[in-house]
Amino acid sequence: MECREFMTSVGIIGSGSWSLALSKILSISNITIKARNIDRAKEIFSQNKKLSIINCFKTLKKNDVIFLASPSQSIRSVLREMPKNTKSKFVICSKGVEKKTNMLMSQILEEFFPNNDFAVLSGPNFSFEVIKGLPTASVISSKNSRFAKYISQMIIQDKFRTYFNNDIVGTQIGGAMKNVIAIASGFIIGRRLGLNANASIITRGLSEIIQLGLQMGAKKQTFYGLSGIGDLTLTCSSLKSRNTKLGYLLAQKKQENFDEVVEGVESCESICKLGEKYNVELPICNSVKKILSGHSVEKVISNLLSRPLQFEK
Repeated sequence: MECREFMTSVGIIGSGSWSLALSKILSISNITIKARNIDRAKEIFSQNKKLSIINCFKTLKKNDVIFLASPSQSIRSVLREMPKNTKSKFVICSKGVEKKTNMLMSQILEEFFPNNDFAVLSGPNFSFEVIKGLPTASVISSKNSRFAKYISQMIIQDKFRTYFNNDIVGTQIGGAMKNVIAIASGFIIGRRLGLNANASIITRGLSEIIQLGLQMGAKKQTFYGLSGIGDLTLTCSSLKSRNTKLGYLLAQKKQENFDEVVEGVESCESICKLGEKYNVELPICNSVKKILSGHSVEKVISNLLSRPLQFEK
């Protein structure tokens, strides 16, 4: 299949580091950035001459494909502002679960644009490494395999290797929940509880992700791939992750000046509510929720470690 079949004009909503990373890996020459702050966006994208920057959704709808790279909690407001007659295909790059509604990003998109093709882009991708051109891999998930392959043709593969699946739910659950597990890893690192404890949190965190994902209709194999264990391992293993760093600072009681968007904080309560809805026990996620609401780190960790013995699952 040739790229011409879908045309080649691309829009990116968002002007943060992930948007900049996307602009670096796309081989398309016609890229439009939708930003709220034009001047700030011009500074961020100053070295990229192949794109234009706008603040008008009406102009954006002319693009064949739109990458959604805004924080997860702003996706609804972004889609609400898009013209209703937008025919563009979408690529969801945001990882999270919406507050109050407990909806995945794809569910919000389908609420506004039920007839538009879309894909989910996810995987172990620190944006700053993608911007530097360091190699990584990711997964493109879509019910339309031809569209997923088309998106991969847009991407420079020697910098950003893409794989495919059709598990929309599993890909998103892995991307959202790993942020919450990473906060727990940050607690462990901040309290200097050791590498053994952190490996245990990652492993049991993966179990929580799988159990909830399966109840929501995901495929188990997805969680052993890039959007599952791949993304989880990366995020939980480095303080360069905003989520892990926040957990670390909370454990050290130094989080007062941390003003970055932390998707794990934004999605934690909603993920716990999904656990209740689908009758899935999520001890790590619920422990993070308690700590974020002000409970003692020491007490929560102690309670987590003193849970009844059980078979591993």
